[in-house]
Amino acid sequence: MNNLLKLSGLGLATLLVGCAAVYPFMQADPRAEAQQLADWQMPSKLSALESEDQLKLLSRLTYPDLMPELKPVPDFSAIKDTDSRKKAFFAYLTPYIERENARILKLRRQIDELAGKLQQQQQLTVEEYAFIYSLFDEFKIDMMDADLDGVRELLARVDVLPVSLVLTQAAKESGWGSSRFTTEGYNFFGQWCFKTGCGVVPSKRGQGKYHEVAVFAHAAESVNAYFYNLNTFYVYEELRAIRAKARAQDGHVAAEKLAVGLARYSERGQQYVEEISAMIIATSKIIGQS
Repeated sequence: MNNLLKLSGLGLATLLVGCAAVYPFMQADPRAEAQQLADWQMPSKLSALESEDQLKLLSRLTYPDLMPELKPVPDFSAIKDTDSRKKAFFAYLTPYIERENARILKLRRQIDELAGKLQQQQQLTVEEYAFIYSLFDEFKIDMMDADLDGVRELLARVDVLPVSLVLTQAAKESGWGSSRFTTEGYNFFGQWCFKTGCGVVPSKRGQGKYHEVAVFAHAAESVNAYFYNLNTFYVYEELRAIRAKARAQDGHVAAEKLAVGLARYSERGQQYVEEISAMIIATSKIIGQS
């Protein structure tokens, strides 16, 4: 018989409490959970840590929830009723968006805890420093120390994106899930890539341009890349500044406010911002019902 099954109720409870004390953020084997992280989310210097600290660090970085079922893109165009089609589109993407936001909130809580320690001039552990520097790498923050200034910069980038904003941009960029790039490559946000063969060459690509439309393995990967884009790329500094200001004022990050920071998402600039803002308002009721 398995030794674990021989444990008394008290012995098993003691074991579980002990594990929780060692790995406070761990819900499962962090090494297995870490396999769901994108390449840019993996800590670059993991091997430099002791084995126990490696597990603690991976536990900090992994998603708190299981991956939602990975479904193929439905044939949304077959749904004739407009409201029903929009509800189906939103319902399809929402679990992947909520999963990204759940991980970000988990990271923010830990950053806040470490900020509290730094404010009280408490010494961080090696693993806590490794966590901060791992996030510097993931969120593309250069030349920062693991001090209060560095932590504040992290909090400006490690933050949620309103579900309604993400859904609205996905609807806009994918033609409500009907785009060829969406149905064939799970690209819901018009994301580009810049290595030959990384995606699909658009038919109307201008002369001298070399971008391709990115191809993803599933919708969750597309959503993950979108979050990474808005939370790290320099052209969205205004969006992140608006979000940080909203956080400081009342803690509420509104989709309509963040839309102002999307002027550089499209060549149409301010016109694009106005289109997204109008769509957020127009679809707010449907999003609430999906």
